[in-house]
Amino acid sequence: MRIKATIMVTLKSLVYGWKNVLLMFCVFPLILALIIGNSQKEHFKPEVNRDKINITLIDEDNSKLSNSFKELLNSDDMKKIFNITNKGDYILIIPKNYQENLINAKETTIKIDEKKRISSTNELIITNLIREYGEKVSENIVIQNKIALSDIENKYNLYATINEKITKLYEKSSLNTTIVKAERVLTSMENQAATLMTYMMFTIVMSCIASYNLDKENGSFKRLISTPMTKMNFFNLDLIIFFISSFIFGLVYLLGFRVAGFAFKDTNPINLFCILICQSVLIACISGIIIAFFNKKIANIIVIFLMYFQIIFGGGFIPVDVIGNQTVRSLTNFAPGNMLSQVYKSCIITNSITNFSKELLLMLIVAGCLYLISVIKINIRWEE
Repeated sequence: MRIKATIMVTLKSLVYGWKNVLLMFCVFPLILALIIGNSQKEHFKPEVNRDKINITLIDEDNSKLSNSFKELLNSDDMKKIFNITNKGDYILIIPKNYQENLINAKETTIKIDEKKRISSTNELIITNLIREYGEKVSENIVIQNKIALSDIENKYNLYATINEKITKLYEKSSLNTTIVKAERVLTSMENQAATLMTYMMFTIVMSCIASYNLDKENGSFKRLISTPMTKMNFFNLDLIIFFISSFIFGLVYLLGFRVAGFAFKDTNPINLFCILICQSVLIACISGIIIAFFNKKIANIIVIFLMYFQIIFGGGFIPVDVIGNQTVRSLTNFAPGNMLSQVYKSCIITNSITNFSKELLLMLIVAGCLYLISVIKINIRWEE
């Protein structure tokens, strides 16, 4: 009953302060995205103006399947996207025993060596092409092996018929569709919507910590912790409140960009809902471990440091492509919110949860680890 009452009070306070919530998590991000997005338009070329991707092919296998892959890249459709040259920006290396490993269902893939950072979109196109080709080949090998082991008469004709149907279906919905989807480029506004969410994430963490500290300062914390409720239950209650708050704040942010038409217009709402759930769990656990270990002053310093690191190296305010210094650019790999922004970017481009399900799972694993560490700390000593 006490938990239900606390949650209801939290919801009422959010409703009561709806103007502040709307201003902080909707109006402010939209204005920021509008200003920065317009200033970065030249970094986000329209799809029709994109240059061909220059690639170099190195075939270390020289097999039937590796030659088939090269023929695919030399087809008329692929020539509209790729330019095969000896001085490509991307080097595609077909490893030795590539065909043998595929036939024996062993893990293998065509390697991508990027000479210098060119475009994350180009990487997505090449990666999807390699994955789709490997999947198609593997499917055909499995079917061929099953037919070969069966007692069916006229096996060759049966295999040819099935292979023809798979190829037609594949041509309609798989490789070509994937290439088109991969080549779909983020607009400057969509990029801002994805990257500014990481900034909002730390803002939400600060908000959760601030509400916790406010309860301590106005005496609500002492009154609650003096009740028969255990510290662990009280901590879990805080996490539930953090989750609800972060979910509502994130929802306001997403709806703001969608209604304004800046981003997420054609994105499946279910995909966004799944991201929002995982994101809210992660934010709740980040806030939880901070209040478990640190006081108000140190907690604020930590969150502000992470926020500024994300602002500088996260690619939202300063595009990664314009950073010339390799040492500084390498720091962008450690921006704490990059995983979340990449999930949103992948969601916008592909609109398929399968393309970012691993990242969502990783977010939940990280959240689980943070929660376990917090539980250990709470059980040892907390707020005494």
